[in-house]
Parts: sequence; structure tokens; C-alpha cells
Amino acid sequence: MIELESVSKHYGDVIAVDALSLCVAKGELLALVGGSGCGKTTTLKMVNRLIEPTRGRIRIGGRDTEELSGPELRRRIGYCFQQVGLFPHLSVARNVGVTPELLGWERGRIQRRVDELLELVELEPGRYRDRAPAELSGGQQQRVGLARALAAQPEVLLMDEPFGALDPLTRDRLQERFDEIRSRLDITTLFVTHDVAEAIRLGDRIAVMEAGCLLQIGTPGELLRAPADEAVRRLLETPRRQAQQLEALLHAAEAV
Repeated sequence: MIELESVSKHYGDVIAVDALSLCVAKGELLALVGGSGCGKTTTLKMVNRLIEPTRGRIRIGGRDTEELSGPELRRRIGYCFQQVGLFPHLSVARNVGVTPELLGWERGRIQRRVDELLELVELEPGRYRDRAPAELSGGQQQRVGLARALAAQPEVLLMDEPFGALDPLTRDRLQERFDEIRSRLDITTLFVTHDVAEAIRLGDRIAVMEAGCLLQIGTPGELLRAPADEAVRRLLETPRRQAQQLEALLHAAEAV
């Protein structure tokens, strides 16, 4: 569904992404992980042409993204990111319906789609439809951002650290709800995160990047069992170590 063929991005002598090739199958969630500056967000933004590649090809559904203008392409792709970016002067309903409105959907169809999506993300339409973004909690704003990304029924969803700024309980609940929604709608998703535990939880496969290069790609189990090199092993060791520390604390508490 999403294909990157030898995609690179250079800023002068700086190579942000270096000859990256990967494929995301229809309905799959591929998590891009790696340290800050590894190229994962640049890769995501090249898919919807917020950033233009220096070289290489990107295809969605077999079609070269260069065949479409940037705005036309982005209206066909859902995009959800950490800062949410809701329009503060628009209601929740207007925020969710902004892309269908740009696509020329009929008003009644937009209203029905908005209510359907608010229910999907567990925000009661009658209670939240007319609220301003400033009246919502961070978790509620993130749910509206997800609903907006899904509004035009995209086949492809791009997500850039969408839950990174949330408290642990809200983040856990939204991860769980998002996983249910994605499975139900069969959406192809490219998901950027620095949180390896989140990638393991949500990803069908994980792609590990470092210094603009792809180090390894595979299922969570494959990467945990057989990391390709020391860098991948160190990255995957963090959630394993945290789980061991938590287990030790639980045992200690039970012994008291």
C-alpha cells in the first residue's frame, strides 16, 4: 500500500534519510522507531509531501505521489500528530469535518460522519460537537485529532508521536482504543514513535532507524529474538529492563 524505493533527503551536506526502502502492506501498522534525529519524522513527512524527497520514489496504492499535488495528496491521507493542531476558532465538529468540507462533501453527509467519528473515539456527539478545543482536556483533544484524521475515510494514516504528550493513563487508554479502531477500519498506518514499548504494543512490524538508515525491520517478536546489531539490541533492551524492574518492585511489595 505504501512503498518507499531508495528514498533520500539531503539538506546540503547533511543526510537526513539515506536510500530508504520499505513497504507497508494494506491494513498493516508499521512503527518507525529510533533516537532523535534518526530520520523517522522526515520519512513520514515525505510520504505526504510536507517534505519533498531529494531522490527516490514513493507510491501509495501503486500510484507515484508525484502524480498528485501536495494538497490533493494530503486530503487523501489521514495525518495525526502530537501537537494535535486543532483550529482554536472552530468547534469540535468543524475541526473534524474540515477535510470533507474541502473535498466538497454535502453538509448532511459531513454532519453524519462527524457524529459517527465522535462516537468512535468515545466522545458523545451531543456533548462535544459544539465545544471549542480550549474546553477539552489533552486526551480529548487528541481524540478529536484522531477523528479529524479519519474524517475523509482515508486508506492511509500517518501518525507522528500522537500520544507522546499525554499522561500515562490517558495514553494507555488511547493506545488501546486506537488499536481497536485501526483493526475495525483496516487502515494502513505508518506510525512514528520514540517509545519502543508503544511500537511493540501497536506495531504489526517495527522498522528501526539510525542516522537516516534502516537498521532492521520485522515483527516485534523477530526483533526481540534476533536484533540485527548492537544498536537494535540496546534500543529493545529498554522496555525489557523496565519490565524486569517493575516485576522486581512488585515482588518486593508482595513480600512486605
